[in-house]
Amino acid sequence: MRHPQYGRTWWGAQWLLALSQIDHDNRLPLGRSYAHRGAVRDLLIAGGQVSAEVQGSRPRPYRVEIGVPAAEPALVGRLLEALTEDPGLIARLHNHDLDPALLPMAQRLRMPIFPARWSDLRMHCCCPDSAVPCKHLAAAVYLLSQQIDADPFLVFQLRGIDLGALLRQRGVPLDVGPGLALPSAAQALFGAATGPDAPADDNAGAPAADPQALARLDFTAIPDLRQTLWRVLPAGPVFHRGGDFRALAEAQMAGLARQAALRLAAPPPEAQAALPSGLLRVTVDDSAKLN
Repeated sequence: MRHPQYGRTWWGAQWLLALSQIDHDNRLPLGRSYAHRGAVRDLLIAGGQVSAEVQGSRPRPYRVEIGVPAAEPALVGRLLEALTEDPGLIARLHNHDLDPALLPMAQRLRMPIFPARWSDLRMHCCCPDSAVPCKHLAAAVYLLSQQIDADPFLVFQLRGIDLGALLRQRGVPLDVGPGLALPSAAQALFGAATGPDAPADDNAGAPAADPQALARLDFTAIPDLRQTLWRVLPAGPVFHRGGDFRALAEAQMAGLARQAALRLAAPPPEAQAALPSGLLRVTVDDSAKLN
């Protein structure tokens, strides 16, 4: 089985650099092993506070807590000024991507975005191991790096920085939340929202939408993009830790497609004979036979 990867992005790898400060015997490989086998449970992130339960050798899991100090407001202001003056950085933020140039920029501003060593973090584990960090804390940091790989804005959230809101206040719209809802077929085809909550139509004088447009679409002209779409899905998303998720999902969908094709190709079930209508009279003769 292929093990999950940690620190796949440069910003996730920066978080794992703090693990290089571990000098206690076997703490680092044991922490990674714990993360591999799914021992970290209920990883919760609330601002700069990270908590989790890590199953160790005892029946009851250990509670770990990691605190990330909030950034100083003055330093945050300087960082925002530098960001707004660099269109390239903003463009990559729109794509949920951090430009590597952000790291030297933050270093010049003396803005600590990433922890450089364990002493930059507040850590506690209820296990009897006196070493800080212990293997349970190391396992939690590995899982945290996975979350950071998937969401680069978490780097700022852990420092108490709502990057999207602060940039919007400076006139830079940046959507860092969930994506917009997918439009319905009618909205995609006709470009109009329907229902009581739909906004007022600015094109009231435009011709009415053709309700038969969907029926006239030729779906056979659509190219086969299945392989292209599968490549968009990452092989190791953060929510899956056991092997190649893309290959697993593709195999499952192929199986479903085969079953659907068999169902569609099967002949319809034979119609049952209709029951006779009217009254049914049953008589019994002298030999007790039904007529």
